[in-house]
Amino acid sequence: MSSPFAHLAEVRIKEAIDAGEFDNLAGSGQPLDMDGYFSAPSSLRAGFGFLKSASVVPPEVTAMQEIAGLRQQLESAIGERATLLRKQLQMREVELAMAMERVKRAMKADVVG
Repeated sequence: MSSPFAHLAEVRIKEAIDAGEFDNLAGSGQPLDMDGYFSAPSSLRAGFGFLKSASVVPPEVTAMQEIAGLRQQLESAIGERATLLRKQLQMREVELAMAMERVKRAMKADVVG
């Protein structure tokens, strides 16, 4: 026997289906792509899921984009501007390396644990 809440949920879902509220959902009729989900370490999946749902890019990706931008700026920079950009680039590369090391350790912990 189902609970009153389960019955209410079923009734509301049926009403929504009958009203056509599920007809134009994004990705409707398409298989779910779960590869990205399962390739992430289990300790990070929930966080990555929240970021994706909120359309927020992970910090590592943002850092990679910033590094690419700094490298591009550095190509045409001269003098003090080039020196400043090199320092910024080096700092962002170190930050990215540290973040990637944390991800790598989380992945190893997943495999071991």
